[in-house]
Amino acid sequence: MKLRPIRGAEEAEALYAVHVGRATRDGIEPTSPFEDFPSLEDLREALTEAVAAGQQDQWQVAQIGDQVVGYGQIECWPEADGAWVYLNQGWVLPEWRGQGVGTTLLDWAETLSRRLAAAEHPGEKAEFAANASSTEIDATALLEHAGYSAGYTVLEMRLQADIPPVHPMPTGLEVRPVLPEHYPLIVASVGEAYRQEYDDGRFNEDVDPDEYLAALQKSRHDPTLWQVAWDGDEVAGQVIPIQKDDIADIFEVSVRPAWRRRGLARALLSRALHMVRERGATTVRLSTVAEFRTRARDLYHSVGFRLLKEFPRYRKPFPARDANGS
Repeated sequence: MKLRPIRGAEEAEALYAVHVGRATRDGIEPTSPFEDFPSLEDLREALTEAVAAGQQDQWQVAQIGDQVVGYGQIECWPEADGAWVYLNQGWVLPEWRGQGVGTTLLDWAETLSRRLAAAEHPGEKAEFAANASSTEIDATALLEHAGYSAGYTVLEMRLQADIPPVHPMPTGLEVRPVLPEHYPLIVASVGEAYRQEYDDGRFNEDVDPDEYLAALQKSRHDPTLWQVAWDGDEVAGQVIPIQKDDIADIFEVSVRPAWRRRGLARALLSRALHMVRERGATTVRLSTVAEFRTRARDLYHSVGFRLLKEFPRYRKPFPARDANGS
């Protein structure tokens, strides 16, 4: 087996075949937005961007003979507690597992992550991250053996019970049709809502206003579905569904701290659920984090959502000597 950097977008099909080949063994549902299952188009775009940015070395292909049997990728971001997080992702075809491919990819990712951290953020706090869902048994075993443990857990939930009646809006708040000039206010509201979800900023990622605004402007979003609550000229909270045919994903549920504990999230969510049902949605999905202090999981359960799958987000400290840049 050899590891090599990616060559370019022409390798998208080979990498996509790895995901197709692992779907059954890993219990993956390709249509779920919460799985690590990129589309062929997503891979082509990501590979093109990596080459344009000169980051081919942050992708490694595991090859045996002429066959691509797996690949790995590194991503990095800062969190609010000052830590730089290096996400080490890797995927291997089931028939090639147990032969050191996954271990080799993980070793490569950790080695390169440490080198990048020393060069880009010397002396700053850094840690490894990795993902494996509750059905990815092989990946979970590999990560736990390598010293990773779950930092927090993303929950995928689906609507599996009757929707309760629409909950009344809190006094003084109202839902208005969304206009283009409202988008920046909605983005700011989302950013404030997530600012204190974890103690001491641990795991918190600041919402990038430009990126979030660009996401809302994509064609998959239909603002006539959005439920945005206003208190005078201020946005108090929002529920943003995305619907395609008979599948609806609740993209966003958030309320600014000053308007919490008044039933606003329940009111907005119940309105959104009835609307997507009226427009033909038979499957309604969302995700939340088990550790959120807002106890969003309890809210979702109360309106008919049930846990479908868990996605632990694993973390592992950098070796102590790395703190000194060595």
